[in-house]
Amino acid sequence: MNNDLPMKSTSSNIFNVRPGLSPEDALTNASELLASAVSMGYHGAFELVGAQRDKALGILQLVEMAQMLVDQTLEKQFPAA
Repeated sequence: MNNDLPMKSTSSNIFNVRPGLSPEDALTNASELLASAVSMGYHGAFELVGAQRDKALGILQLVEMAQMLVDQTLEKQFPAA
């Protein structure tokens, strides 16, 4: 079997997670994506006013909490040497 050939996908997803991706790499990538979302979100949130700003900041708090969960899991499961 030639593993260099692309796998035929029956999924309608545009993006897929690479098969065999390690849990550590997946969590690290998720942490980086969440950090980017927070950075972009804060940049945009402060251009808003009133209820729109409050909603954006609330969403950012949820993203930051998710990032904390991912980061803490990374630290516990894959401690730095």
